[in-house]
Amino acid sequence: MSEAVAAGRPRDGRIDEAVLAATCELVAEVGYADLTFRAIAERAGTSVPAIRRRWASKAHLVHEAVFPASSVVDGGAASDLRAEVRAVVESCLAVVGSPAGCRAIPALMGEMMADHALEEELSARLMSSGWESLAVRLAEAVERGEARAGVDLGLFIEMVFGATLAAIVLRGRDAVDDAWVEGLVTGIVDGVRAR
Repeated sequence: MSEAVAAGRPRDGRIDEAVLAATCELVAEVGYADLTFRAIAERAGTSVPAIRRRWASKAHLVHEAVFPASSVVDGGAASDLRAEVRAVVESCLAVVGSPAGCRAIPALMGEMMADHALEEELSARLMSSGWESLAVRLAEAVERGEARAGVDLGLFIEMVFGATLAAIVLRGRDAVDDAWVEGLVTGIVDGVRAR
């Protein structure tokens, strides 16, 4: 969440879950511009003040709803470099290519580019949402002799996210299929493979 919990009664996690789910549903249905806290509150069965206590702005709420913690970098139990990269690409595609992702990401990017403080805050949130575990898994690939040392984690993620976003914009979501995933995975694996 974007704000610290105030002293007093513990926050009800069920409200958080309901609000995040309602946000995903509604942003997919109406888009970012027409999304309101009132509509989210009605669907989630809560109040606008309860939402405002938890998230500083619509951008903060939508960012957390569309990019849940660790969603883009969940490699699961992959045991080799190719499987690891494929899991990351598929996880990113699931988020970026979701109905909520397709409708929210362009608007979020616009807001972030217009507000440097918001950009820094939301980027930091995303980078802290599981990147550490991906770094560990890439280090394990180096130890196994599959990947070269010194792979830039940020560049790795930017390649996956950027390529996925560009493909959805240029090709359309339905054309970003398994063959496309395999092509991107091959390109990334070839780029990070130990020589």
